[in-house]
Amino acid sequence: DFMCFYSAAQLAGSGELYHPEAVVRAQSRLWNSPRSLPYTRLPFYAAMLSPLRLFSYHHAYWAWQLGSLIAMLLFVYFWPAPRRWMAAMACCWSLPLLDCFFVGRDVPVIMAVLAISLALLFRGRDFAAGCVFSLCLIKYNLFLPIPLLIVGRRLWRFGGGMVAGGAALLGISFAVGGWSWPWQYVAVLRAPRTTGRYSGMPNLHGLFSSLPPSVLLEAAGTCVVLAAAWLVIRRGELGTAVAATLVSGLLISYHAFFGDALLLMPASLLLLSRTPNVPFRVATMFMLSPLAYLPFLLPAPRFAPAAVVLLPL
Repeated sequence: DFMCFYSAAQLAGSGELYHPEAVVRAQSRLWNSPRSLPYTRLPFYAAMLSPLRLFSYHHAYWAWQLGSLIAMLLFVYFWPAPRRWMAAMACCWSLPLLDCFFVGRDVPVIMAVLAISLALLFRGRDFAAGCVFSLCLIKYNLFLPIPLLIVGRRLWRFGGGMVAGGAALLGISFAVGGWSWPWQYVAVLRAPRTTGRYSGMPNLHGLFSSLPPSVLLEAAGTCVVLAAAWLVIRRGELGTAVAATLVSGLLISYHAFFGDALLLMPASLLLLSRTPNVPFRVATMFMLSPLAYLPFLLPAPRFAPAAVVLLPL
């Protein structure tokens, strides 16, 4: 994945961020054989990554890995819980986090943003929390149920912060990508190779990928997931509501891979610290352990690995 981010840093501001030919040209010298990965993030993220163009690919790669490590340390430091050692322990044995370092994913950045935002939210600084959370637009597909959290918990100031931060990021996107980038971006998302049918995805798309009427099943499953999340958001306390939002966001994300299951870590940590129910605590501890993610690593599992992700829901 880092190859994609490095080429985006080179193409930022050129107007060719979503042009397949430009992406192939920027990435061709990074591989021994022809291969390219489309850039599926918004233009403001490419602007944030643009300093990477000042370094060679090798040095930029190690700077990225160091940045990912710092991001996870920030996650542990800012995580809103009295026992931070639990968050540190969960990071140390997380297989999705290991995958993020192997592949060069940017989920650790999202984890740091999430921890800082939740720390502000639980301290009553809703507007600031929303401004910070707007950076999750980097991978907005993982946070689609956020409007349910805002409406269900009446977090209007948090929503206002998200709108303010999001407006600033969209302004940067138009400054970097020009006025035509939304149409180019939609074309990239609609390309068949952007999101294929793959049973290893930790979401409903992966769960139903091997079944014939997958679109109808995904639509029905999305309705069930959102209904379940809404019930928890309305009836549970704030930490449980946030956990339900994270889990349901991953399930309906459509475009997500093994490393994105790292979002289940903060969801499970929130649930573990807020329930005295023993079976429930055992279930959340299971979701924090490597055992829950072993099916994703098996060469030929007998069931869709995403079925495990349904447990915290």
